Amino acid sequence: MPKIISTATADAPYILPQSEIKNFIFNLFSGSGLEIERLISVFDNSEISQRHISVEPEWLSKEHSFKERSEIFSDVSLQLSKQAIVECLAGVNTTPAKIDNIIYVTSTGVMTPTLDARLFNELGFNRHIKRLPLWGLGCAGGAAGISRAMDLAKAYPEENVLVVAVELCSLTFQKDDLSKSNIVAASLFGDGCACVLVAGDENELAINEKCPELIASLSTIYDNSLDVMGWDIVDTGFSVVFSRDIPTIVKENVKPNITELLSMHSLEIEDIKHYITHPGGLKVINAYEESLAVKKGTLNISRKILKEHGNMSSPSVIYVLDEFLKNIQSTKAGEFGLISSLGPGFSSELVLFKTS
Repeated sequence: MPKIISTATADAPYILPQSEIKNFIFNLFSGSGLEIERLISVFDNSEISQRHISVEPEWLSKEHSFKERSEIFSDVSLQLSKQAIVECLAGVNTTPAKIDNIIYVTSTGVMTPTLDARLFNELGFNRHIKRLPLWGLGCAGGAAGISRAMDLAKAYPEENVLVVAVELCSLTFQKDDLSKSNIVAASLFGDGCACVLVAGDENELAINEKCPELIASLSTIYDNSLDVMGWDIVDTGFSVVFSRDIPTIVKENVKPNITELLSMHSLEIEDIKHYITHPGGLKVINAYEESLAVKKGTLNISRKILKEHGNMSSPSVIYVLDEFLKNIQSTKAGEFGLISSLGPGFSSELVLFKTS
């Protein structure tokens, strides 16, 4: 089976306390006609203490074209990706030249050639590297990237796959958007980059490595749910679509979805010892816990990442995975775990793994 060999993360340069962001948003929208006095409480109920963003706060209060946002995305995403990749590969004593496949995941910026091609010129990847950009999966992108990496590593067991997920959610902020969704998003989303190195079981990196084995995955898209989450494309970039029904959808669908995957492998919910769950927000984490009826503390890593980073979209679940792997030695061999994310579509990505 393919293995997770290494992970790494890279934080955006500006760290802002949640209280500072709250005050900024309150002042920005006061007198706008939006009921900001009522809506601002969403910041206090988030259990987020700070977030990292890619621009100075003053930038968010000014007009910006899609072109300007895209130029910043290109520059910052490149720097964060380089940082995460170098750390990820150095941790297992390998180099970009030895990477066979790269999967680049994002939903917050657009460029062609894509970021993976730019990384090729910066880091010295193999000139025959196979590139797979994934765009538009939003919060589901991190788990989807791992799932596709597993597929490639199963098909080509002698090869490895590098997944790079980078999102600069702050660049999508629209100061003239007076919707409740915009305020909720402003209270929740942050920026970050994370990567995962996956190797087929015949690849040199997987030999004798005490790393989690990737067993199976399940991708699911729900009927008639296009309006649950996503972007509206506007002249100045992306305007957030964010349904209030997301926690309810999670609560109603997560358990049946997970049960479907587990039943294919003669497993039950009780067999899952580790949950690498995308920290989509406090209500989403609570909905997971209620749906699965897991014991208190099961999703503590997800809560920790949410508190320290907010929801970074696709990299978030890899941040959770990275934190889990820091303490992998304390786990027993043969324990099952589940990587899970939800995103636009509305869709679910699940990856089943087992500790070695």
